[in-house]
Amino acid sequence: MTEREEIEAVINSWNNGLDNGDIEAMVATCDPHAMTVNERQPVTIGTQGIRDKYVPRIAAAEITSRYDIEELQFFGEVAVVSGRFHGTMKMRDSGEIRNPEGRLVLVYKRDENGAWKMILDIDNNGPVLAVN
Repeated sequence: MTEREEIEAVINSWNNGLDNGDIEAMVATCDPHAMTVNERQPVTIGTQGIRDKYVPRIAAAEITSRYDIEELQFFGEVAVVSGRFHGTMKMRDSGEIRNPEGRLVLVYKRDENGAWKMILDIDNNGPVLAVN
């Protein structure tokens, strides 16, 4: 498996966990001290913080998610991924359909066993700007 395929697989593991309501599958892709910096939300640090953030979301909605990699660069044992996330949330209480989407930067670092673990997640739901 190439390094790109390894990163794609770990991103897919997170998304599959989210889509199937499996918080432990999600946090298994993370470093114990991972940080999430999501728009209009407090910074979350650590896998317990990720559980605390996502368990209520999973309970509130049927979720489908996708992440499209636009750029991927490796810096030794660190990978920086930039792309777009797309999702559907069907709210369990009202049936309302929400379609979250936006830009997302993910940073992964190899752990002592050689597995890629997310150390940083930063999203931005603002407009997409072209940079030349």
